[in-house]
Amino acid sequence: MKPLTGVTVLDFTQAFSGPYCAMNLADLGARVIKVERKGIGDQTREWMPLNREGKSGYFAQYNRNKEGIALDVSKEEAKEIVRRIVAKADIVVNNFKVGTMDKLGIGYEDLKKIKPDIIYASITGYGQKGPMSGRAAYDNIIEATCGLMDQSGFPDMQPIRSGCSIGDSYTGLMAVFGIVSAYYHKLRTGQGQTIDVAMQDCLFTGIEDAILEYGVSGRVPGRSGNSRSHMFSPYDVIQCRDGWYAIAALCERGWREFCEEAGLTELLEDDRFKDNAARCTHNSELTEIIRPFFTGHTMAELEETFTCRYFAAAPVIDAEAVEVHPHLLQRNMILPIDDPNVGPLNVVGLPVKFEKTVTDIYRPSPLLGQYTGDVLSEFGYSPEEIRRLEEADVV
Repeated sequence: MKPLTGVTVLDFTQAFSGPYCAMNLADLGARVIKVERKGIGDQTREWMPLNREGKSGYFAQYNRNKEGIALDVSKEEAKEIVRRIVAKADIVVNNFKVGTMDKLGIGYEDLKKIKPDIIYASITGYGQKGPMSGRAAYDNIIEATCGLMDQSGFPDMQPIRSGCSIGDSYTGLMAVFGIVSAYYHKLRTGQGQTIDVAMQDCLFTGIEDAILEYGVSGRVPGRSGNSRSHMFSPYDVIQCRDGWYAIAALCERGWREFCEEAGLTELLEDDRFKDNAARCTHNSELTEIIRPFFTGHTMAELEETFTCRYFAAAPVIDAEAVEVHPHLLQRNMILPIDDPNVGPLNVVGLPVKFEKTVTDIYRPSPLLGQYTGDVLSEFGYSPEEIRRLEEADVV
């Protein structure tokens, strides 16, 4: 039995943060019924990368393990379908702009009249309340407004967005955390509730040293590229003979291990590098001293050199290398599926490994409206009623 077996989720999300949240609930065993706009679907059905038929790999990746239905929720009969499902559901998730679900008549106040113990999670850019709550937001905008983007990049150059949509994925995971916590509360008390999850809030909580630095010293740290010389040294990404290598010495044992394994033990006697504080002060000098060691070795040679007991080091690899990485493959983090939207592809696996419960990818992403008939039949609609709803463009 999976951890959330028996839990039913009605998923009104699209793009990334919401579908990622619902995907994780589905991966953990919840039944997720994804509601898409009739004839249009989730906006990510148009997002790159596309296959030769114009189908989106992005949609396939983040909507696995879900049943998909297509409704025109502007119509009363479609809202009635939603109400019927909600009456037997546990959780509703949406990531529309603030007030959209209320305007449609399927907001929290509407649905809790049908199911008082419903858990109703809303994921937005800036939250349900506050002066920015009505604004549109995507990941890059949130990175800009929470302080993260100002930390990313090199000195005297433009701020840089993270390489992936960390604001969306982190928010999706925090929403899962909130939903599961609320569900546990419901099991103990019988009470449902609404959950307000803002991308800006979530990503702000993930900012580490810059907020601490300002809070403690009043100093706003500048961008420092891949270095963190205000906290640790050596800590950087250094070019080697055939690529780039990431290194990090966060303790004295790590620093000693690096010097010994790199054959640079003379640095242990250099007062400029006697401790982490000194190394941070002289970080630029240290980087120039150790750079020739890296440029003189290949990634494979460096892999053989470093044991990584206390000094952390690894080659910077691309997506092609990641997909065949033996460690990730052994941990089932690269999984092949045959998806009806895009065909065979590899998707990311489940990062949480349970000892006693099984989690897997048991269903690919749905075709638009693929499960509409099945779900409506389950919730009491006859074949004639379903046919009439189709003819009226409700489903």
